[in-house]
Amino acid sequence: MFIGLQLPFEPKKVWALTKKDFYDWSSYKNQMITTVLASAVGLASWGFNATYRDVPVPQYNTDFVSFLVVGILVGNIMMSLSSGLDRRIKPWTIETILMTGMRTPTFVLGTVAWTYTLAVILFVPQLILSIYVFNAHFSVNPLSLIVAVMITSIIILSLSMIATGLRLVTKVTDPVTWGLTIAQQLLSGMAFPVSHLDNYLPGLSNVSWLLPQTWIYHIIRLSSLTDASLLNPGVAVSFLISALIAALLAPLSLYIFRWGMRRAKIEGTLGWY
Repeated sequence: MFIGLQLPFEPKKVWALTKKDFYDWSSYKNQMITTVLASAVGLASWGFNATYRDVPVPQYNTDFVSFLVVGILVGNIMMSLSSGLDRRIKPWTIETILMTGMRTPTFVLGTVAWTYTLAVILFVPQLILSIYVFNAHFSVNPLSLIVAVMITSIIILSLSMIATGLRLVTKVTDPVTWGLTIAQQLLSGMAFPVSHLDNYLPGLSNVSWLLPQTWIYHIIRLSSLTDASLLNPGVAVSFLISALIAALLAPLSLYIFRWGMRRAKIEGTLGWY
């Protein structure tokens, strides 16, 4: 049935890269333990902070603890997609990878697969901790959440590919992705409603909506805190804008990543940077 079907990636190589990352991670028991503990401790520290200053968040019809927990979970799980590529692009690995002749989709999927799988596994204890210790409340629309996760994955992976493609050429952290990272930390609303920014500088919240990460947090919170239906016009607009961002970033990221790979193969000098 599938004879002659040409996939854009090589499943066996993706699986091989995934197993390699798993074995690297699991071979150090201390690393396994600290990874699990760090995720729980990180969530707990934010949870205690949120409990102390608990206030309503009218935009999502919820309390601050629930609002913050969703932001942390998104940061821990979805944003982990970007760490796989960044970790792979190192002085002692990139030249070897370039010489393997892997297709771009194979390299990308194989690089992020284990990182994302581990994040999903750690999601379960974090969710239990959120509900039973910090009394976080969720009102989930399953369809909206699935669509939000799909859009989010495309946006995050695209941004990571852009950063990686530029890094292959610049050999260092480029100012574009560095600026986006700083802006995300300050303005995307992971730990507070973006409307809070206007208390410091009127109109600053409008700037935050120019960041793709702000839309990521927004649509995930809509679907997990407000039972937002895609049939609701206001919700549909938010998802449509987010999908448009994903649709623009996906081909752009593939072009920049391939451009960076071509430049790296031609110019070399990747042994140290």
